[in-house]
Amino acid sequence: MYSKNGDGAIGVVVSSAKQALAKANELAESGNEVLIKDLAGRVLDTATIVELAARE
Repeated sequence: MYSKNGDGAIGVVVSSAKQALAKANELAESGNEVLIKDLAGRVLDTATIVELAARE
């Protein structure tokens, strides 16, 4: 998961879809742009993360 605010960006590695969803929400609330990727580097949309989290 990557978050960008202004010129800086941070990367966060999480171990589950639930954690990814929670962290994405936290970063988005701070006004940051959030991009979620899987370990292969593919960008995942929010609906996919929600579906994966529901399966956990």
